[in-house]
Amino acid sequence: MKQVVSLALIGQLLAVSTLSVLADTALPEGVSIAKDAKALRAYAPASGPGQTDFNAADRLAIANLLYAYAFAYDNYEADTWFTLFTPDVVFVAGVPGEGAVSFTGEGFRTFWRKRMKEFSSSGNQRRHLMTNILFLDQTADTAHVSVTGLLTNAKDGETFSAVSSLNYEGWLVKGTDGWKIQRWHDFPDAPISEN
Repeated sequence: MKQVVSLALIGQLLAVSTLSVLADTALPEGVSIAKDAKALRAYAPASGPGQTDFNAADRLAIANLLYAYAFAYDNYEADTWFTLFTPDVVFVAGVPGEGAVSFTGEGFRTFWRKRMKEFSSSGNQRRHLMTNILFLDQTADTAHVSVTGLLTNAKDGETFSAVSSLNYEGWLVKGTDGWKIQRWHDFPDAPISEN
């Protein structure tokens, strides 16, 4: 029963018609219930937000990575989007008042590739406007960020609406090929509909 409720949550959160089929089956490979994950509601950076003891090039690279997240997703470029994450990424998603699910491994890539493909033919054009990036903590090779923004939708190029405000939390790591997202929490402030 827990799996059925959780899959209904995923369907509501992601508005994917294919997920309703999953409601009667086990969770797909790479997807699990994220029992302790929740939306970030406390914004307390480890040091004062006005401090200047950080690498400015790293901050700009991280901001660019987060903007690339939005552009790649909104243009259904799954392969490009996946390059923004570490191979072992943990992607957690949930909606207000409900539990959350966690995607990892090939299940992460399979689910989101299918989601982008289906959405690209839906007549909807979503835009993720990543407006506020707050660095909660940063070292030479790790960063913990809070990102808020706005999700909009244009339907068949005729109508426009705001879908929800966004509430992301990310843990990033710096490697030989730059910054990548190692863990990402996606908790919009309202349920997301398909239309």
